Amino acid sequence: MTTLDPKAAFFHVIDPHRWLAASASAWNLVGKNAPNETKEAAHNLVPNIDVFTRDCLLLHGRSLIKFYRNVKSRDTDIILSDFKFPAMDKSLDGNLKEFEQSIEVHLLHLTDWRVSDYRKLNAVGNAALRDRRHWDRETIPMVNLIFDALKFASDQHGGWQQPFRKLHEASTERYRNKSYVWPVELSEKTDVEHYLKSLGL
Repeated sequence: MTTLDPKAAFFHVIDPHRWLAASASAWNLVGKNAPNETKEAAHNLVPNIDVFTRDCLLLHGRSLIKFYRNVKSRDTDIILSDFKFPAMDKSLDGNLKEFEQSIEVHLLHLTDWRVSDYRKLNAVGNAALRDRRHWDRETIPMVNLIFDALKFASDQHGGWQQPFRKLHEASTERYRNKSYVWPVELSEKTDVEHYLKSLGL
């Protein structure tokens, strides 16, 4: 649980949602399953754009998975329960957990678990979650699960329902529409503070 006031913490919850949505939108344009003409033009302009677009998406995804799963490694971690929301249902939590360790192993840590032969010999219990996902196919399903978690938060009654509902609307619309203009009230720190104050938070 964070040591911050929830109003200060919310500002830091916004950014990973914004850039998850933006990078997922970009992934649909430059990733493996993107239209050939769009993908080709993007790769000619910025070689390997698919790799760092996907990695950006996975990095923000991992932060949000830990947030929604209420995984607190340190006393300073910002998690869903900081906003007085209940835990998600076990099914959604379990689906997100399956992505969490795979991202950590294959993107964040240089470890023996990256080697398929090592995984085959040692993948027992929770360690089986460290397998390499097929990111060309599974990246967008992961994004949709995170949006489901955000929708769960936005459906909970209480003072934080409206900010999370606004964040859900903005994130899903930014994902669907690359030209979508991100709301001012979810942008700069002072704008976020004024928005939350207008809601009595």
